[in-house]
Amino acid sequence: MAWWIFVIVSIGSIPLASAMAIERNRSARRWLWTAAMVGPLAPLALLILGDARRPAELISPAD
Repeated sequence: MAWWIFVIVSIGSIPLASAMAIERNRSARRWLWTAAMVGPLAPLALLILGDARRPAELISPAD
């Protein structure tokens, strides 16, 4: 039973992390995949990191 609760929470953290990343001016796609890998730890990491200094859309590949 505990395994299924963990799976449901992990799957639920994927859209949550994506929405939180957009709100904090971070790459939604990158955080979506991060949440898929680490589960419920991704939204917690976003809470700790806070807002990005520069929006993700403005960062050039050369940076």
